[in-house]
Amino acid sequence: MWWTNFQYKDELLVNTKNGKAIDASPEAREGFQVYVANKSGQVQQQWKIVYTDQAPKYATEGFNEEFGFHINRPFYIRSRLPLKRVAECVGANNVVLRRWRANVAAQ
Repeated sequence: MWWTNFQYKDELLVNTKNGKAIDASPEAREGFQVYVANKSGQVQQQWKIVYTDQAPKYATEGFNEEFGFHINRPFYIRSRLPLKRVAECVGANNVVLRRWRANVAAQ
């Protein structure tokens, strides 16, 4: 099995046969591939192992300081331009300005 060829040490997952490390794009965008590259120790190669029995419990209500949003409170993002259009997701990768419409999940 492929994972038996990797060792976790100093926050790196390194292949024991060729010395290469598991690497992610420095942009860390959703859907970007993870690959094996020459070991550099840079942040895109650093990983933290989180065991599920020790994982933090995530809040389901209240205010999230890190992101600046209230948890589980619906919202939309409105432009400060004169027509006060709102951001609407079109497909998976496109955001456009549209008039606000009630009950439109993409807004």
